[in-house]
Amino acid sequence: MGTGSSRDAAPQKAVTISEGDVKKELVLSFSKQVIDFNLTENGCPVNQPVFDEVEITNTSMKKIKFKFDPVPQTNCTLEFSPASGALDKKHSKKVKVKLILKERVNLNFKVTIRIQGGDSMFINLRAVGESGVFGVDPMSLEQVDDNGYRVPKILVDLKTKMLNAGGVRVEGIFRLAGEQTEIKRIKELLNQKKTDIQTNDINAIATLIKIWFRELPVPVLNALPQEVIMGFQDPDDCVSAYNSLPEPNRTLLDWLLDFMKTIVANSDQNKMTAQNISIVVAPNLYDINSPNPLEGLFLSQKCAAFLNHILTYSLAGQLHHN
Repeated sequence: MGTGSSRDAAPQKAVTISEGDVKKELVLSFSKQVIDFNLTENGCPVNQPVFDEVEITNTSMKKIKFKFDPVPQTNCTLEFSPASGALDKKHSKKVKVKLILKERVNLNFKVTIRIQGGDSMFINLRAVGESGVFGVDPMSLEQVDDNGYRVPKILVDLKTKMLNAGGVRVEGIFRLAGEQTEIKRIKELLNQKKTDIQTNDINAIATLIKIWFRELPVPVLNALPQEVIMGFQDPDDCVSAYNSLPEPNRTLLDWLLDFMKTIVANSDQNKMTAQNISIVVAPNLYDINSPNPLEGLFLSQKCAAFLNHILTYSLAGQLHHN
């Protein structure tokens, strides 16, 4: 997504989805799970079209009708050709995708495909339009030491600004989103390597930390196989998976856990318990590529539980950090 997303909003009332709920057979399959326009390291140009193509296949035993939902993005135009149509059973169709960025932003969102009869499916779309410190390989950024962890300087700068402003005591920190115009302004300055940033919106700083993790080329927990996230049975399984994380994912997660512990230590003021902060941070650590909405929701819940288990172990001093 751009500089903000629905994942920054207050968490909704939990809806419990079981693993059995996600096994419904899908009527469409895709030749790729992510529309990424095969962009080079130079990223996506502004006001110039880029193209991609995805083949959709009717896997059911009956004819279906499909339609791509319009994308409510103001910073780009997105066209699917065809945007709707019919598919006979077991038949395929190639869909061409055209994107034009209107401004330098990073995109990461889901496109909804409606199936006549009420079903819907997702396909991810990603495009990097910015140049700077967001959406890039973390190892390509300037690294500094912070509380025993060597991480990109951008993270330490944002954390320091939060600490200096007393942000760890602000009620709803990391749950409440900052103002979108302020997030965009600060993000542009950070991409220009400017660190002396003045703002009264501490929630914008917290949101930018989440955005930095969310826009990583490979989010921290995506280094784990999906079945590990889907199938863990107890906290010990989560710890084993955590111990298997490669670098730099492990160090980035350790740094984040350390900061989350500081937030939780002030939960009497900020109301952000280990569970609360895990719910709002976890979606930024795992990019869900499933076309199945129920599976996506199930994975999102499992990611939050996974992070909560790891954070709880860390708070208890039972997690061995690098």
